[in-house]
Amino acid sequence: MIGAGDGVLPFPKAVTPPEVNAKQHDTDLMAERCLLFVACTRARDSLYVSWSGEPSPFLVEAGVRGLGA
Repeated sequence: MIGAGDGVLPFPKAVTPPEVNAKQHDTDLMAERCLLFVACTRARDSLYVSWSGEPSPFLVEAGVRGLGA
């Protein structure tokens, strides 16, 4: 998986701002988490994830750390 960085995942345009609709915002974030889960579970033998800068908050929540961490 390439480009799983902060500001990229979740895809900003796919998430309703919380000030517009808080419930839809939560639903959109869950949908983006589901897409990440599906992408990761398609790996058969190995999974490599890359990002530039900071990792996606979803990866941080999952406990994924960079090589230097």
